[in-house]
Amino acid sequence: METRVFVIWLFVGTIRVSVRSDFSEIPNFKEHIGNQTVSVGREAILPCIVDNLSTYKVAWLRVDTQTILTIQTHVITKNHRIAVTHTETRAWYLHIKDVKESDRGWYMCQVNTDPMKSQVG
Repeated sequence: METRVFVIWLFVGTIRVSVRSDFSEIPNFKEHIGNQTVSVGREAILPCIVDNLSTYKVAWLRVDTQTILTIQTHVITKNHRIAVTHTETRAWYLHIKDVKESDRGWYMCQVNTDPMKSQVG
């Protein structure tokens, strides 16, 4: 009986340690989004570079309208000119095709940590 209790305790302890190690590093932005000047009719590509993303998700928003544009690989907005691409899990790019004057403004890349992390460009 003592051996059985010891084995169960050891197993639970192992699970507990591995769960904590998954979230030991918090996501961090590695580069600023920066300002871009794009001619009307061209494509704007905004980068969001995040290290240690783990299971957290990246979203793009338009700041002035508080519009969610993308979450991970899913485009949320109905605007067909918006797209998102990524390389591995580190670099996330917001694409705005056929840029219009009305696209001028601030865009936010955010990570769903608690508290939420974000950067604007």
